[in-house]
Amino acid sequence: MLAHSVDDARYTLEVMPGGQIARFHWRGPITLRDRQDNVHRMVEFCRERQIQCLLIDGRDQEAVGPIVENFDFGSTVPMEMRGLRIAVVHRLDDETLPFIETVAFNRGGNTQSFIDTEAALEWLEPFTRPA
Repeated sequence: MLAHSVDDARYTLEVMPGGQIARFHWRGPITLRDRQDNVHRMVEFCRERQIQCLLIDGRDQEAVGPIVENFDFGSTVPMEMRGLRIAVVHRLDDETLPFIETVAFNRGGNTQSFIDTEAALEWLEPFTRPA
């Protein structure tokens, strides 16, 4: 049986109640390498559990690195995370996560950014029901 959560000093990756949405929460500084590693973690976690909806809680992230890295990273998200519907929750004063999400969306990603967790979950919810 697969574990329903992974806890690390810097992040938590878990299946939310109901079993249809995975939640990723990063705490502290985050580099481009961290983001790339996290994509692989999240994709593997979701695929192993057959979860198609992902809530990325980035409210406690502290972006490190130039804007060009964020653009390049956002460009890779649609291909790397193909098949996942991704809601990104960020702080009101955070410009990095919405920028990455916009780049990903413009490259065909199934993404949306939010300031409110409840709104993000509402956006994901229709995709948690069987077709």
